[in-house]
Amino acid sequence: MLTKEINTIGLGSFFPKTDKTTLKEFDALQSIPNYELFYTGRHAIKHLLTLLQTRSTIRKIWLPKYYCQHVTSWLKANFDTIDTYDIDPFFENTTVNFEDFSTEEDVVILNNFWGIYEYKIPNNTKRAIFIEDHSHGWQSKACVKSKADYCFASLRKTLPIPLGGILWQPNGNDHLSISKKSSTDDFSRIWNLIDKAMILKQNYKVNGIGKVADYLNIIGETETFLHHQYDVVPVKKEHRAHLLTYLNKDYFAVKSTNFKHIFEKIVPNSAFKVLYKEKHTSFGLELILKDRDTFNSLKHYLIVHKIYPSELWPDNTLETLYKHALNIHIDFRYTRETMDYIADKLNSWNSK
Repeated sequence: MLTKEINTIGLGSFFPKTDKTTLKEFDALQSIPNYELFYTGRHAIKHLLTLLQTRSTIRKIWLPKYYCQHVTSWLKANFDTIDTYDIDPFFENTTVNFEDFSTEEDVVILNNFWGIYEYKIPNNTKRAIFIEDHSHGWQSKACVKSKADYCFASLRKTLPIPLGGILWQPNGNDHLSISKKSSTDDFSRIWNLIDKAMILKQNYKVNGIGKVADYLNIIGETETFLHHQYDVVPVKKEHRAHLLTYLNKDYFAVKSTNFKHIFEKIVPNSAFKVLYKEKHTSFGLELILKDRDTFNSLKHYLIVHKIYPSELWPDNTLETLYKHALNIHIDFRYTRETMDYIADKLNSWNSK
């Protein structure tokens, strides 16, 4: 049993306000010199798809059938040529068949599932355009050494920032900046609201000031806005400076250390499988399960013990053995003792 008391306030969920000096430096942009910043990852991919449409006809935009439900619905609201392809998101050796996309008029979005997928993109010139989503694989091997035509990511999945998305071209010099001079007033308001929520969460976590609902209600309001906001706007100068400050930090090292530690502590079981790939670190501790009842039981047990996992993603149907994914955050916010606490609770649930 654990002897140290663990601060479980907000163990998971969105980031609290984070002092940038507590994070180690890392030149994240060294491997992606040709980039542009956006307020969200969705706006980054919309900007790119719109740019590609101005150059040639796009017959179809292919998304993985297993994908974030919010991103899928958001893109379908903006483009009427969306189609989906099957893929097992939990086992890389059952990846996509690139021969299914033989036309140059196809655009295919490949998701770097959990930061451990590496696609062998064909190098012939007469083929579809391949775009990788690294939202759950920022700083992963596949991210920094991508062979895709373009890449994008939602940065706020990894960085402790109010908003942020990035688009880059790994091996080219396309002009990716936004020329449209739309108003950023709405995004300034949302940025400030999320920043306020992050401060409230930090105050609650450190000083016990306020209530959980104070910051969760704000996050709910901002998420509703983002789900229905479709205009791509340039990032304000001060927001861009903030993003760059946090962009050039190392989020991989601590996560890798935490993953190795907790992976060794979890007792093997038949209820769930921990996603693992040698010499790689996943986005979080990714647990995959076969049935919904077991998933709900584990999720409820963790929440009771102040561990707040996320489901990646609801409203997806799989015809495979494993059908549900539960993500537990193991990022820079957490120590080795926290990993021991999480492992202890997982093992306790499994022994019931």
